[in-house]
Amino acid sequence: MRRRTLLTTATAAAGLSTLAPALVTPAAASAATSGARTAPRVLTETTTATDAPAHPARRFDLVAVARPPERTSAAVRFERADGWGAWQDLHFHTEGPDHLDPVSTAVARAPEGATGYQVRGADGADLTALNLRDGEDVTFGGRERVTLSAEGDEYRTLSGTSALPLRTRAGWGADESLRFDEDGTDLWPAEFHRVQALTVHHTAWETTGDHAADVRAVYAYHAAELGWGDIGYHLLIDPEGVVYEGRHSGEDGVPVFSGLPRPGEAASVTAGHAAGFNHANIGVCLLGDFTDELPTRAAQDSLVAVLRVLCALTGVNPAQRIEYVNPATGAVTPQEAVARHRDWLATECPGNAFAAVFDSAIRARVVRGWS
Repeated sequence: MRRRTLLTTATAAAGLSTLAPALVTPAAASAATSGARTAPRVLTETTTATDAPAHPARRFDLVAVARPPERTSAAVRFERADGWGAWQDLHFHTEGPDHLDPVSTAVARAPEGATGYQVRGADGADLTALNLRDGEDVTFGGRERVTLSAEGDEYRTLSGTSALPLRTRAGWGADESLRFDEDGTDLWPAEFHRVQALTVHHTAWETTGDHAADVRAVYAYHAAELGWGDIGYHLLIDPEGVVYEGRHSGEDGVPVFSGLPRPGEAASVTAGHAAGFNHANIGVCLLGDFTDELPTRAAQDSLVAVLRVLCALTGVNPAQRIEYVNPATGAVTPQEAVARHRDWLATECPGNAFAAVFDSAIRARVVRGWS
């Protein structure tokens, strides 16, 4: 599908505008945020799991494990100057674009000063050490922030905010070269379908504290190491509640969607967050591990706002249970309109602690804002 260019005055008036630190005119936002910036390229070193310790050639911040989707446990431990730490259970997601075989992935944050790591229970898996700080600088530019707005007669009236500010791909430092092969061919061409469902995830690893770097790590791992060509989520939310644009959806400046989203007609770019159920399904991922603890209040509040605005823009009713129809296969799956990753697939995502309170902490609040 060829994308339409929609950065016109009429488009902005209909509900899309740019954001600087405060709401300003598109022209002012462009002038304030289009300067060149840099961020370090994510460096990776991959090996095959054998139960033996691995000692990367450079320091590393994260370790990722990728294997076929199977229901077995695995754990990781890290070595520092004072010896080996305790074993930590890994929490796997089954994910990936629908045109590729699904894969189970897990990521763990390495402690500062780690010199090695060891994974058990995952023989034959691909292990990747990620360094988020020492790569060469990548230069990028463009607007750092935009907003999706559900203001106007065609959108349902929401309680609370009706505007969703996003940190753009240029804002968090996406290396757009990762989306293309050596010949310049898009590795994952955009495909769009009318939105039927919204799905919530967690990254299942402790954040590093530099949340833009965390997003770059997810992107580099999905796009380059797993070979997808882009990040698998549409939107990501950090512990401070900042929302980040995920999967590339074209050059018209409209994140997530194919042009202006209108209720009942809004078409989202297909991502790779719920293998087999990616089409017409918007994936929102919280940065962090919510197996044993809950997201911050700021992250929860931001997630509720994100889901409310997405429901208004798309016409998805968060109070409904739907008959999800896969546009590619025609397969019908009964599902909640606002779902957790585990509702679609056998996974712990978005974490046992968070999943247990999701209905009351998130879905009920979205519904109250909708009605």
